[in-house]
Order: sequence, then structure tokens, then C-alpha cells
Amino acid sequence: MLLLGVAYGLVEEGLAIQSCFNPTLFGAADWGARIFGINGVYTLWAVGYHAVWSVAIPILLTDLLFPAERKKPYLGRVGLVVTGIFYVLGVALIGFFLFRSTHYLAPPPLLGLTVLVVAMLVMAALRLLPRNRPETEQPERGPSPWVVLVVASISGFAWQFVLIWLRHFVPVLFAGAWVVLPMALAVIMAGAVGWLVQQWAQSRNWSDLHLLALASGALVAHTLFGALVLAQTPVDRLGLLGLGLVMVAMLIVLAFRLRARSSYDATPV
Repeated sequence: MLLLGVAYGLVEEGLAIQSCFNPTLFGAADWGARIFGINGVYTLWAVGYHAVWSVAIPILLTDLLFPAERKKPYLGRVGLVVTGIFYVLGVALIGFFLFRSTHYLAPPPLLGLTVLVVAMLVMAALRLLPRNRPETEQPERGPSPWVVLVVASISGFAWQFVLIWLRHFVPVLFAGAWVVLPMALAVIMAGAVGWLVQQWAQSRNWSDLHLLALASGALVAHTLFGALVLAQTPVDRLGLLGLGLVMVAMLIVLAFRLRARSSYDATPV
């Protein structure tokens, strides 16, 4: 699912909005590592952001809200075709209207490379990776949901901080070859958290509450980072914090629902 999320991020940011390549849109080139016409730091952030926050978390929350439908496809064959058609049309329309406003079109080789990478990611996610992993001995106990919540919150905030905001404090790290360091740090952080979650998920007490804590921590980190770092005005900041409180309240309600019903077999997204 994360590979499909990366593919989605490349379609949106590379083909539709083309912010991975546009040197002026969103100030993406100023993030660092603009190489061969690609906004390197921005692209790394975009694919990670969409894989986790745009794709994995919504699917995870949907599965937790509707456990009876968890193992069923969201769409049938006809629904999948119709959705795919509208998705392609949506990408084309966004690209068309954005071109009219920005007058920028990415070089064809970069667009072709993006299509190729997306196709490879989709193929890897659906065909190449093993769907059933061999069973391993399960550890007796994993961490409590509170530990998962804290780790997800800190790592989610730190990952965004390194790629988006660190350059304002240590600009030299985002100039020249030094930019490899924060980019590598972000990749290592993501890989370490992913490995840690996989280890925790093998414990016998891994449950729906752990999955909810994982999603909640990432959502809280995302909201706090937006309010504290990205918001431009006090009104924007208060608005984000207000929405964040509503989100937290809804997550708490869901936590009580999960605690009230019997847990079911859960595999991390």
C-alpha cells in the first residue's frame, strides 16, 4: 500500500501539479537539491507525505471504522474502471488549468520518467512483492498503544521538520552536496520507523488500538506542524488548532469504540 501511495504522490506532484519539476511553484526549488530539473527535497517530502497521510492513514482509519468490510475490495470491477477514468480525467484537468495559470510544462523526458516509475511501483506493489509472508515466532508483548502514539507523533513531526523547516536554521545543509545529509536522515528515519512498526506488529498483543495510535500520532504531528510552522497568520493557526481539537475528539471516540468491541487480526498498512 505504501508503494501505491508513493505512486499516487508522483502522479499528483509529478504529472498533475508538476511541483516536482516546476522551479517556482510552492518555492519547491528553494527546498534544495534541484538536480536535472527535479526538486529533490520537495519530491522526497511529497512522495512520503502522500504515501502516509494521503493514502495509508485514510485506508487504515476506514478499516478500523468498518472492520466487517476490511478484507473486501472497496470497488468492484465496474467501479474500479469508472473510478480510474475519472481519476485520469481529474489529473488531466488539474494539469490543464495549472498550465494555464503558471505557463509551465515539465520537459517530456521528466514526464516520461515519472510515468515509468509509477508503472514500476504499481507493478511491484501488485505483482512482485510477496503477498503472504512466512510466519515467524511472535514475541509475547509489544509496546502499549501510548508508546506507539508517542513514537508516531515525534517521528512524524521530526520527519517534516527535517525536510521542510531545518533549512531555515541550518541553511548550509541544503546548499550543494551537503543536502544529501538531511535527505538521507529523512529516509533513514522513515525506514527505521517502518521497521520498528513491523517488529511491533508481530507481537501477540498488537491490536486495533495500536493501529489507531499509529494513525493518530501521525495525524497529530501533521496538524501541529502545520499550525506551529506552516500557518502564515494567527487566524490560520487558530483554525488549524481548532480542526485539530475536533480531530482528536473524533479519534478518542473511535478509540472507545475499538476498546468496546473485540479486537481482530490487524496487519499494518
